[in-house]
Amino acid sequence: MFNQGAEKIFGYSAQEVIGKGLDLLLPQRFFQMHRQHVVDFGQSPNVARRMGERREIYGRRKDGAEFPAEASISKIDMGEEIFYTVILRDITERKQIERMKDEFVSVVSHELRTPLTSIYGSLGMLASGLLPTDSEQAKRLLQIATDSSERLVRLINDILDIERIESGKAKMEPEICNILDLITQAVNVMQPLADKAEIKLSISALSIQVLADCDRIVQTLTNLLSNAIKFSSAGSAVWLGAQQQGNEVLLTVKDTGRGIPTEKLESIFERFQQVDSSDSRNHDGTGLGLAICKSIMQQHGGRIWAESTLGEGSTFYVTLPLFETFQNTNLENSSTIPVIDIRYDAHVNSQLSQDAEFLTKGRVTTEEFEQRMMELLQQIPLNQQKDSSDDNKANSSG
Repeated sequence: MFNQGAEKIFGYSAQEVIGKGLDLLLPQRFFQMHRQHVVDFGQSPNVARRMGERREIYGRRKDGAEFPAEASISKIDMGEEIFYTVILRDITERKQIERMKDEFVSVVSHELRTPLTSIYGSLGMLASGLLPTDSEQAKRLLQIATDSSERLVRLINDILDIERIESGKAKMEPEICNILDLITQAVNVMQPLADKAEIKLSISALSIQVLADCDRIVQTLTNLLSNAIKFSSAGSAVWLGAQQQGNEVLLTVKDTGRGIPTEKLESIFERFQQVDSSDSRNHDGTGLGLAICKSIMQQHGGRIWAESTLGEGSTFYVTLPLFETFQNTNLENSSTIPVIDIRYDAHVNSQLSQDAEFLTKGRVTTEEFEQRMMELLQQIPLNQQKDSSDDNKANSSG
């Protein structure tokens, strides 16, 4: 036996494998091990056994690709013959998730360890009593501990923020926002940082309405402005603009900083990915800002991307749907399922009642279901035309 699930996983049809040895579905290096496993299991008193829990096992698809798997094998002794049944699961996706989780934990541990080490070392020196608490060295150590604590708080907040957004626990609260107002808020927040870095902020925006979570859009803009300011030289400018393109608003943040290598224009939007490994230390970054921006845009049905030329600067683009895009949407139903309002006469309503009984009464075949639905659908235009004709008569006589 070789069911449809097996056909999908391995890429073989049942006709191609029925009657052939199981070695066809295994990488060659597992042939001998698998044969011995079956022999041992056949001689054991156990009627079932799980495989792939203690030692990884792999399957081989028709195209030669290997995949990690878990399997349960059971046997039925029919006297003259023993029948074996194997239920196998492709765990490729689970392994990928586990790998991503391990990488995330590893990176977070490293990022947390750096500021904690500075805090521990600074406070340890002060607690030892080797330095007078009012000395310049002591003040410097306290400043290091304070700065490291602030970085630690930012990192933890960013980690919690992106996890809440991507898991859907941080619900977006859409309202009608004016893009010019959002840009003004973001610039007001970042102006002190720009003044300190001697960077001029230049705005060019239209008064356009969008349906969005205003606070999250401001958060996105401040993240982009913060990066542009950090990587720009003193005396230069950073431009923030907005313009309408079709049924979208295009926001741009442009700088004349060091630029981003072409091969990193996509990876910088992933977690803990930065242009240079020293950026997190030199610019107090967590490596999560752009990942948060990307998640926010995805929640809004928008996009974010970057273009850059090394040594000349970078431009980040963000798109949001215009508010007008949503104006014709039926908002009476708060769910995301579109509601279609079609009127039926008494005859069709009677038919619907009969069909509801037909479709819920026991099991029906796909052919029966499709045939009955087609009959119903064919009746809808006729009744809509009748309703339309009745409406016209009412209007003409009214």
